[in-house]
Amino acid sequence: MPLDKQHRHPKTGASPPDRQIKLGGNPASLDAETIAWQFHRMDSTHQHWGWDQLHAPVWRQILGKLKSFEGLTWASIKEAAGGKHHGTNNHSIKISELNAPARRRISELRLEEYDKVFSLRFSNTIRIYGIRDGRAMRLLWYDPYHGGGRGVCPTRN
Repeated sequence: MPLDKQHRHPKTGASPPDRQIKLGGNPASLDAETIAWQFHRMDSTHQHWGWDQLHAPVWRQILGKLKSFEGLTWASIKEAAGGKHHGTNNHSIKISELNAPARRRISELRLEEYDKVFSLRFSNTIRIYGIRDGRAMRLLWYDPYHGGGRGVCPTRN
């Protein structure tokens, strides 16, 4: 084989085609998919909900809980019920329903194209917030203040 064919370089100037959403699909079918995690949107630096403030023991607990969700479908995650008012533990929340600091932080992170976040209940006071994108949950915040003044989303009584 000639030397120049062994060391081919990719063509430059070619760009991948734009991603397009398939029309006519059933969005509910995504609920039959198992959850997958994405970490690139994690807000590390926020003073209350940032991931950088967590220590190893808390991280181990979080990873264990995330692992327990992995075999579940989105439908089963959304159907999980309980808590103080026996509502759903895990659900979408409109950005407009978040507290003012959370809405500001969404803007600072340049995530205005999203209209909802998804909340996963870890305990009475701990929530993990992310953005659902198909079957993936793009983790955003670790909120240990649910139900208090510093929480991402005010609770309803």
